[in-house]
Amino acid sequence: MDTIDRQILKILADDAMATATQIGAEVNLSIPAVNKRIQKMRDSGVIRSFTVLTDREKVAKPICAFIMLTVRYGDGIEPLHEFIKKDPDVLECYAVTGDYDYILKICARDVEALEYKLLSLKKKKSVVKSYTMLALMEHKLSPTALPDEEK
Repeated sequence: MDTIDRQILKILADDAMATATQIGAEVNLSIPAVNKRIQKMRDSGVIRSFTVLTDREKVAKPICAFIMLTVRYGDGIEPLHEFIKKDPDVLECYAVTGDYDYILKICARDVEALEYKLLSLKKKKSVVKSYTMLALMEHKLSPTALPDEEK
């Protein structure tokens, strides 16, 4: 990746619907050259997908919580993984180090829906312990990891 690829990624991270015309004007390349670079980054896996970020308030899912889980590994772990993968309210899930095994980011329409989600998780036989934190304010959201600027 060169400086122009990094500029293209930054533009797409800010607006995934930016056109090749708009990008080309910003990075001083022709439309075919921009499209070729984007396709090359997709083919190599640098760009995994293009997505839409929604406003949780406007889609009636204003509650955001982080749930840490301690699990017992074995037969029960696969049903937990399947539950996490299939549930649209589980936005992110990471295996982590420390006192807990997983951290999940969950959205919900209200506290009652969050409680139902927590109870559903706790019913999984591999879940030993959970700890939940409610997010109060979102001060930064950067779902895209951009490469450092070339020095």
